Amino acid sequence: MLDRTKTPAINPVEHIHFVAPERVVVGPFTELLWVKDVDDEAVKIDFIFDAGKLRDKKIIAALTGELLLSGTPEMSSTEFNEAIDLLGGFVNVEVGPEDAAVSVYGLTSTIAELIPLVMDAIINANFSEKEFEQEVQTSKQAFLIAQEKVSTLARRAFVENLLGNTDYGRLTQLEDFSSVDRNSLLNFHKAYYLKGLVKICVVGNIDVSIVEELVQRSKYICADQEFSFEYPFETKPTTVYVEKEGAVQTAIRIGRILFNRTHEEYISFSVLNTIFGGYFGSRLMSNIREDKGYTYGIGSGIAQFRESGYFFISTEVGKDVADAALTEIKKEMERLRNDVIPTEELELVRSYSIGKLLKGSDGPFAMMDRYLTVERFGMDLSHYDKVIQTIRTITPEKLQALAKKYLIWGEMVVVKAG
Repeated sequence: MLDRTKTPAINPVEHIHFVAPERVVVGPFTELLWVKDVDDEAVKIDFIFDAGKLRDKKIIAALTGELLLSGTPEMSSTEFNEAIDLLGGFVNVEVGPEDAAVSVYGLTSTIAELIPLVMDAIINANFSEKEFEQEVQTSKQAFLIAQEKVSTLARRAFVENLLGNTDYGRLTQLEDFSSVDRNSLLNFHKAYYLKGLVKICVVGNIDVSIVEELVQRSKYICADQEFSFEYPFETKPTTVYVEKEGAVQTAIRIGRILFNRTHEEYISFSVLNTIFGGYFGSRLMSNIREDKGYTYGIGSGIAQFRESGYFFISTEVGKDVADAALTEIKKEMERLRNDVIPTEELELVRSYSIGKLLKGSDGPFAMMDRYLTVERFGMDLSHYDKVIQTIRTITPEKLQALAKKYLIWGEMVVVKAG
């Protein structure tokens, strides 16, 4: 019988047992990953294409993604959506900088019907003139509305100054909406969707015959070359102020080029980032939200690309306290550089970080996400053992050394918009 008068033993986490997906070769540069140990009827299939915003003007990649499922010569967008609904499915398209993903959600009982329906929509997308014109006007209006927000102005200025000498820093401009035409989308679709499938990710307890049929259908749209990305970042530290007349808030973005998960100090720096601004109890939140009351929220993080990455800080504060907020952010950097982190604070972050890792690894869908996170960088699931080991053993002195090395105010791009 359980003795509730005694505190349960605390067992440290040393390893998470992941189930690696099965791998099936689809084409020379395309593979299918399958996690089939799923206890319920849910199924998710991701089609990942080399159709990110880096492959052309951002607006062309974005519009192609928005209109990808808007109909074929045989089926309108309304008919397609009604057919998906009747099968209890859901489809979403997300276009990022380096790739685009078409995600299909369904049930084991209907996935065999959903797959050909979605694949037909992808392959035979016709981007009708009417749908195209409507989407251009909708996107243009959304762009104009966004330009009135200080958060957008700060983000654009930050990207331009941090990544501006590369394709990553290329920004959509208002005139792009006037110069884009339907043929641009058709050409992009032909180059990067009909010849750009690089990965299929399946999570679901479905019959092997369905997966075999999926493989056969996908062979016709596989990538015919291995795509690469270039990162000639040459960022110079700078301070930028973007004035917005009438604004009562000021958006702040601060950051520097850093590295991605493959770097030997990434895991350790991630712990430092958590302490600095990576969770609700971070130093930035404690100081600038809880103590000073300058903002509802502030945070920091590491954005990752295939071959690089960057560190960033983001917040919005009252215009009258913007300079004071910058002073406090700089002060928190200096504290980490000059003072050793107290043991109690580090222990709290250790527990939080391992708990977050465990929570984000719960279930087959999360496990696929964890696998893709490291597979993207040519790594395997043993990386997470290194994460746990580093979190458990990193010292205050190591964190202080990292702060001295990377949290240098004079090496940051600092942007204020408001």
